[in-house]
Amino acid sequence: MAQYEDLEVDQGSDAKWQVKMLDTDGTVRNLTDYTVRGRVNRSYDADSSESLTFTANVLNPASAGILEFRLTNVQTDTMTRRRYVYDLEVEYIDDDSATIVERVLEGNLMVSKSVTKFD
Repeated sequence: MAQYEDLEVDQGSDAKWQVKMLDTDGTVRNLTDYTVRGRVNRSYDADSSESLTFTANVLNPASAGILEFRLTNVQTDTMTRRRYVYDLEVEYIDDDSATIVERVLEGNLMVSKSVTKFD
C-alpha cells in the first residue's frame, strides 16, 4: 500500500522531492532496473487535459534506494488551482519474470499561488 503524503509547491517554481524506499523488513531496497513514473491531476476522475507528468528517476547508486521526482517552473506555472492530487509508481521485473507495479506515494499537491511573475 502506498504511503500518503501531502506536498506543497510554489506556483512558477522548480520543485524536487526524494523518497527512500525500504523493504518490509526496514532494509533499503535496491532499485536497480526499476522504472519510476508519476502524474499530477486536478482530481482522481479528471481527464488528462490538465495532468502533468513528473520527471522521475532512480538516483545513483540504485542500491541506495532513492527515487527523485520533480516539476519544472514551466509546469508549476500552469497550475491554476489550489489543490491537485498526485501519485508515484515504480515498475520492475520480479524473480519469476513477472512485471510488478507498486504505487509508492500518493496525496494532495497544494499550490501556493504566485503574485510575481518573470516575463
